[in-house]
Amino acid sequence: MMIRKHSVVIVFVLCALLALTGIAAAQDPQPSLVASASGEGKIKLGKEEFKLNAVVVKGFQDGKIEINLVTDITVFISGTWSRTNETDRTINVKITGGSTSGNLDGGGTITLTDDRKIAGLKLQLVNKITKKTITADFTGK
Repeated sequence: MMIRKHSVVIVFVLCALLALTGIAAAQDPQPSLVASASGEGKIKLGKEEFKLNAVVVKGFQDGKIEINLVTDITVFISGTWSRTNETDRTINVKITGGSTSGNLDGGGTITLTDDRKIAGLKLQLVNKITKKTITADFTGK
């Protein structure tokens, strides 16, 4: 009798863990677009200008996007993305936040190569708090 109760508890715990794993996976969408490139460009943060060395982009199936601009500092930008079809190499980006959600507003485009690397990036943003303009212009190698 004791073995049966113990077996039922083990089966129940395993089922609960499997269900929780499925829920966690459903809440964390996998990227449908991952692209990166090293190259040359510049990012202007108000009056300061930095050389832009690399860009990493993750676009998710739910329409969200994460962009990392790598320079002397790393700038994290988030927003939404869209394109007309899967074969379209130009991605339209609407920026809605940076490292702090909701503090950036603007948009731009990301151009991909045939092998899904970043050929170019152009962004024009405004920091809602400081009112500083942020521009990024990048060409991948």
